[in-house]
Amino acid sequence: MLTPIFYIGLAIVGGFVGGLFANKLKLPRVTGYILVGILFSPYVTGIVPLKLIQGTDPLTNFALALITFTVGGSLSMVRLKRFGRTILTTTIFEAETAFLLVIAAFAILLPIFLKNGGHHSYLLYFLPAALLFGAMASPTDPAATLAVVHEYRARGPLTTSLLAVAASDDALGIVNYSFAVSVAAVLTKGAHLSPLNLILTPLKDIFGSIFLGIIAGIIIWKAMDYIFREGAVLSVTTGILLLVYGASSKLNFDPLLTTMTAGAVVVNFSRHAHRLFETLEKYYEELIFTLFFVISGAHIQPVVLLKAFPLVIIFVLFRFAGKIGGAYFGAKLSKAPPQVYKNIGFGLVPQGGIVVGLAFLISKLPEFQSFGNVL
Repeated sequence: MLTPIFYIGLAIVGGFVGGLFANKLKLPRVTGYILVGILFSPYVTGIVPLKLIQGTDPLTNFALALITFTVGGSLSMVRLKRFGRTILTTTIFEAETAFLLVIAAFAILLPIFLKNGGHHSYLLYFLPAALLFGAMASPTDPAATLAVVHEYRARGPLTTSLLAVAASDDALGIVNYSFAVSVAAVLTKGAHLSPLNLILTPLKDIFGSIFLGIIAGIIIWKAMDYIFREGAVLSVTTGILLLVYGASSKLNFDPLLTTMTAGAVVVNFSRHAHRLFETLEKYYEELIFTLFFVISGAHIQPVVLLKAFPLVIIFVLFRFAGKIGGAYFGAKLSKAPPQVYKNIGFGLVPQGGIVVGLAFLISKLPEFQSFGNVL
């Protein structure tokens, strides 16, 4: 086997080339990154050994810390207030309707589609799995939506509302993920299962994650008042994010919610927030995205995907219904114009980006190993 550093270089170069080809085919670059990862994986060509893939957790956690920090950076209260009630109402309705519909569908249909369903307890296996599939349903891929808007030079209230909702619902998706993982973890353990435990454990995890994120955000916010060199900005921000991500994991909180909260604190309180996020985008974004999604693609097992294809269809159909229906009623309730509430849901169907990270993270959690590969 060649050295790990060789394979990291191969992932970056291969992902870059895959992204270029995806762009040529009018697809998001992320699609190219993931396909290159699948091609290189030990389950397809075997170019990258399985042992190496199993040791990539530090790299993927590093990438997720930065990605979720930038998701938090999209939650500017000034921007959200400027867009008005339509954005908040539409985001909540479309994200939560998709979340709940997918949970309901999988809670009912999962035991039917899995042939070995009789060997699993409903509360210990099927309901936790349904919650985790639901957590995958909320996020939208704002990059895909933005690409279409730019290509057709779209303008107007529908475009403005669509871009704002697409950028905001990743944050709500991470909150849903945090809640679903906490409840599912309690269910899979089986012991001491009580209504009080089901409520208190997720609340402890969520508020603990937010508290750590606020502390990290304040430290970054104050540090930006004294640090002006781009290199120093990157070093300090990255170091703090990795520290708090690791601390959150150690305390069994949700590290993604922690780093997202830090981003939200910085963007709303630091006068240097624009400079910070611009620097991260300038120097980190493409490299981190390329490496992360190539590695994520390399973990995908095509055989498992084919076996689970009926579940893929169920997920797509119920998520589609939740996004379209939720966006319609949310926008209409907020008195948005007809051109907005009739069409906005269709722009929220694309998925990618953060949801790949959520699925990948779930597959690495020991309590969800039995269905992590399917996710």
